[in-house]
Amino acid sequence: MAARINRLVVRTVLVCTALAGLAAMQNHHDKPCTGDQVGAAGMCVSTSWAAR
Repeated sequence: MAARINRLVVRTVLVCTALAGLAAMQNHHDKPCTGDQVGAAGMCVSTSWAAR
């Protein structure tokens, strides 16, 4: 029984990892950082504060 639960957990983690990777790639393609922003996968932060 424990081996069965372990396989289920491993599969769940692998599926979630794959879906998170696909979502990050999609966001990076659809929402690229622009201008004074840096980041990846649609998670951009402004760098304008560093120029002060």
